[in-house]
Amino acid sequence: MNLARESFYSLLFLVSSHLCATIAGIIIARVLGPANKGIIAVVLLYPTLFLTVFSFTAGFGIIYHMGKSEHDSKVLTGSALTLFFVLSVLALTVFLITVIYFREILYKGIDARYLIFVGVSIPFIIMLYYFSSMLQGSMDIKGYNITNRLSSFSNLFLILIFLFLWRLGVIEALIAGISGIVLGGILSFFWAIKKSGGISFDSKFTNILLKDSFKIHFGAIANFVFSRANLFILNYFAIQSEVGFYAIALTIANALFFFSVSLEIGLYPKMAHANIDDAINLVQVATRQMLLITGLVALIMAVFSKGIVLLYGGKAFLPAVTPLLLLLPGIVVYVIPKMLSTLWVRKGWFLPLTFIATGTALFSLIFNFLLIPKFGAKGAALSTAATYGFSSLIAVFLFWKYVKKDVSVLFIPQKSDFVIYREILTIFKK
Repeated sequence: MNLARESFYSLLFLVSSHLCATIAGIIIARVLGPANKGIIAVVLLYPTLFLTVFSFTAGFGIIYHMGKSEHDSKVLTGSALTLFFVLSVLALTVFLITVIYFREILYKGIDARYLIFVGVSIPFIIMLYYFSSMLQGSMDIKGYNITNRLSSFSNLFLILIFLFLWRLGVIEALIAGISGIVLGGILSFFWAIKKSGGISFDSKFTNILLKDSFKIHFGAIANFVFSRANLFILNYFAIQSEVGFYAIALTIANALFFFSVSLEIGLYPKMAHANIDDAINLVQVATRQMLLITGLVALIMAVFSKGIVLLYGGKAFLPAVTPLLLLLPGIVVYVIPKMLSTLWVRKGWFLPLTFIATGTALFSLIFNFLLIPKFGAKGAALSTAATYGFSSLIAVFLFWKYVKKDVSVLFIPQKSDFVIYREILTIFKK
């Protein structure tokens, strides 16, 4: 697999899907306003929450075992199908219990009709996660990108249909929002089965996969807590327009992850198949290059932040400018742990990663509860940026402690790195 080529193609998928998501977001923001934008942002985050809690983070385990090539892909497909079925039923059961008995606490301000869409999407988002992970682990990056980016395209398509042929309200925006999850889940399921050539069940391997995945599972939950829980906390303590402001700032700032995510998609399976020396060299190049690119784009985004927010939501969303500026430095430095995590997974450091993420999540929660009640969206942004910085310091320390004492290899670009740009330019010309 050519990592530069696959990363470039992944970047094209990300840019085009984000362009669709941006257009859809602009339409929703301008038609429905800050308060409804906040409601939609929170409701569409619940499926991701249930995925995080009930997927048992088996995607990393699938990629890890596919890289080792010790088991037939049919066995991996059977194990993924088994876990999907069992955990989807468990997730739906817990969802119904929370809606019936704890709705005012856990779903404050969320209309019961909106919660129906959460329930419908839960099995499909788990399906998408498991089977697209199989495509990624088999280095079918095209299949992974198509199934995961489908949501943005279908979302925009349905929003335009509703806007011009019907009407666009919160219900219609939610239908559009979950459409891609449903379609992507179904497509990834059939694509993975076709690629593996069938299904074979092995309970022993399923237990091994579950055991390996569980080691990193609480770390994934912790990652969700420090990166997304502030939306729920903000929804609880502040008015919904504040949620809308932060959601807009976060959406714009997260565009900085285009470059690192496009590289990660191919980097995880590449690292899983590489020997340890090649893996270390690869992650060093990836980290310093992503820091350079992300930092430059963040600087441009900061200069034009007001214009970007005005374009996205209009004058009603101008309070989102300050949260956006607070988020940008944190997202730049968060490239470091994102890149280095591919090396930790290559080493099989599932349990240590969980401990690190748990500590980071506690750090985040403390800051969120201290800052959000007083500063609203600005407090959520400041807490997120501080947590990203804290996570980056831990990642650099681990690299220094267990990999290489000279951490400058993560920060200072080298002349040899720029061969990558010539290769990407050649691909772009083609």
